[in-house]
Amino acid sequence: MTDTYSHVVIIGLGASGLGAARLAAADGSQVLITDRRPAEDVLETVNILPPGTLTELGGHPLIVLDNADLIILSPGVPSDLPLVLEARRRGLSILSEIEFAWRHRPQAPLAAVTGSNGKSTVTTLLAQMMRTAGMRTVAGGNLGPPASEMVLDGQWQSWVLEISSFQSETLVEFRPRVGVFLNLSQDHLERHPNMAQYAEAKGRLFAHQQPGDAAILNADDQLVAATVTAARKKFFSITTEADADLVGDQLHVGGEHLIDSRELRLSGRHNIANALAAALAAQEMGVSLEAIRETLRVFSGLPHRHRIVHEADGIRWIDDSKATNVGATVAALGGYPSRSVHLILGGLSKGQNFSALTESVGRTAAMVYLIGKDAPALAQALEGAAPVDDCRTLERAVERARSQALPGQCVLLAPACASFDQFDNYSERGEAFERLATEEASSCR
Repeated sequence: MTDTYSHVVIIGLGASGLGAARLAAADGSQVLITDRRPAEDVLETVNILPPGTLTELGGHPLIVLDNADLIILSPGVPSDLPLVLEARRRGLSILSEIEFAWRHRPQAPLAAVTGSNGKSTVTTLLAQMMRTAGMRTVAGGNLGPPASEMVLDGQWQSWVLEISSFQSETLVEFRPRVGVFLNLSQDHLERHPNMAQYAEAKGRLFAHQQPGDAAILNADDQLVAATVTAARKKFFSITTEADADLVGDQLHVGGEHLIDSRELRLSGRHNIANALAAALAAQEMGVSLEAIRETLRVFSGLPHRHRIVHEADGIRWIDDSKATNVGATVAALGGYPSRSVHLILGGLSKGQNFSALTESVGRTAAMVYLIGKDAPALAQALEGAAPVDDCRTLERAVERARSQALPGQCVLLAPACASFDQFDNYSERGEAFERLATEEASSCR
């Protein structure tokens, strides 16, 4: 059972804020929602708010706290926002949208997935494994429908939630039956001042687990493996013996053969790690090895996550536009032969240090094509690692890659950067890459 609140203030009118408003209104609470954007920028959302919802738009005046007994934070709202700091000073209850939703169904079997990279793939894959086993399972959170909308729908028995650091940093009691921590690399350093605070924000997902719960951790990542939790720790690895591991070309879980890597439809060595993590979590959620195996044989991944989008003249074109940080690009390059990749990098750096790319790029890249605002920083970091062509735009990068790539090589969009300098989001960037790759290949026949 969830607590009841008379006056709820929601900060942030995105999809999560809208979901929280609908759920709070269904509880019978008076809802006020505030957003820094002016009314004309959020009019479509305002028009579908529950009847009776109050709004304060164009800023966050402190007066909205006067009658509040609960503050709900949307994921994009920083915890040092003056309104949030004032709410803390007044001793008001503060919850993330995802925890507000969880408190409505705390007994429902829950698996929660976090990490810098691979969260959406593992969340979707795990949920599919559970469905294959006959469980009525939904997936969402940071990935898709907000948790509050899932609670309102209610037609499910178990759930899988993708959790970002923005969502986990303010968790108070949130307790997943199975928590999954995939990896940790530079990301969102514009929000988290340093890696220690970023790791701490991620680690809060496991802070309230109990010995009957399970924490699925990456043994190949020291910071992840050292996660503090009262839960039973289970490890996955592609380099050493673990509860779920890679032995030669075989994936094993609990010492039992699961599937050969060549049977996976997911591409890339990093996706073997994702498959092992999902398999181990699924087993903890009560899924049989046969259902896990069946799912792995058919699951081909999500759009813009290391997917082959075109193949012509012996050259593969691979869209990994979701590789928006250095760690994701390093993972994407794992397993490629020496000097076989024509790599497209660039966009907005988000405060990252690009030097961590040097080894992987130096080993795999035949040529690097730079795009976007922070191309100069990438060029400086990669000096001497591989030949670099400053193309500025994705169109030019595709044109240059097409003229340079040889049969047996690939053109890989794995930018290590956000897309917002030239595109609305990573999906638009990936779609543009696929369109340009296909058009360019067709025009050269």
